[in-house]
Amino acid sequence: MTKLAAVTVLALSTAASAQTLVATSEPPTPPAPRSIDARVGMMLGGADAGDVNGFSFGGTAGVGYGIGDNSLRATFDYYSVGDNADEVMQRHGRTTRLGAAVRHSFRSTGRDSGMAASLWGELGGGYERLAWLHGGLLERADAELAFGVDLGFRNTRTTDKNTTGYFMDFRALLAEAPPSDAMATCGGPCTEATAPPRADVGLFFDLGVQWGH
Repeated sequence: MTKLAAVTVLALSTAASAQTLVATSEPPTPPAPRSIDARVGMMLGGADAGDVNGFSFGGTAGVGYGIGDNSLRATFDYYSVGDNADEVMQRHGRTTRLGAAVRHSFRSTGRDSGMAASLWGELGGGYERLAWLHGGLLERADAELAFGVDLGFRNTRTTDKNTTGYFMDFRALLAEAPPSDAMATCGGPCTEATAPPRADVGLFFDLGVQWGH
């Protein structure tokens, strides 16, 4: 009788331990969601090319593949470069740019939400080909830094959870300025004469539509 009671107690203890182990074990972590998106928009701002630094406008397009909060993107830009209207000597051209970038979403709504919103930052690089209207080419690599927001709606009734909306961002492009034989000078009040900057900066505001799933 004593042996039977001991066996019963041991069996009950084993079953309780197994139940405790099952209850406390954590479920496997689900894989990060995948996403694909595309966007088309316009760009307004200014692009430098040496001493040419007037108003610029054009179009932009891009596609991206995302894993969780990070995505890899390919971009295409086409925009004008030229002197301002009040310049005596007018020089104008068109820039074609191909780029790639890595984007990280700092804050975003979940995939189960009907509102699709994301606050993001982007870092990348590209290659510019500037063709002057009266002849001549300027080709160079550049670096890109951007911050923006996506706003739209998500169809939560389908498995793809397609999204549609718009985007806006501020983008900076940094490239090496073309060679110049300009002497050191003061373009304004200064304490030391210097040669013109060896870096060109383009600053743009982009706005357009985006869609994906």
